[in-house]
Amino acid sequence: MWVQIWNTALGVQVGSIIRVAGIDPSMSNFGICRMLLDCDTLELRLERFRTICTVPQRGSKKVVRQNSDDLRRAQELHQGFQEELKDCILGFTEVPSGSQHSRSALGFGMSIGILASSPIPLIEVMPSETKLASVGVQTAEKPEIIAWAAALYPDADWIRYQKDVTRGQKRRKAGDLHDDNEHVADSIAVTHAGIRTSQFKQTLALLRATHKNLG
Repeated sequence: MWVQIWNTALGVQVGSIIRVAGIDPSMSNFGICRMLLDCDTLELRLERFRTICTVPQRGSKKVVRQNSDDLRRAQELHQGFQEELKDCILGFTEVPSGSQHSRSALGFGMSIGILASSPIPLIEVMPSETKLASVGVQTAEKPEIIAWAAALYPDADWIRYQKDVTRGQKRRKAGDLHDDNEHVADSIAVTHAGIRTSQFKQTLALLRATHKNLG
């Protein structure tokens, strides 16, 4: 086990166990998880997860300008993001890209701005890496990633359907995992993918070298 090292650059204690965050950014549903990572074995343990939801103010009697409402939603995301990163020393995230519509582009820009405000270093993970690290195939669908995450962390507070639901061709039975788990499941998958990246391996090597020199 590593001795505890006070890292003045990060302002946290770095030891054998570190706290990391997995992030699935979105304007409407911003998924984030906090996990404990054993730097010796690379074993991950889920601490908690959260989906930060922002809803546009539609149908209200009070007229709200679109840009004012967008600002409110960005502020809500920023506040929740900062809360969940507290005591974490490293984060893993996908970065939105490729929008062809103005509102989607706005959402992507908002998400990237939130990520840019991160008080801790972030390691970027590609969507294909996320799918390979979880389900094992690049064509994995969202329900498969949800099922993978729930099987890996069965004691987590997963949302389940309370009754049978049919939406188009989708049929869900009472007790099935809810589709709303999508974003937190993705954040978990992002974390598992992140610790496989070359950038993280370089970061881990630096931490180990720091321990060796100071220990």
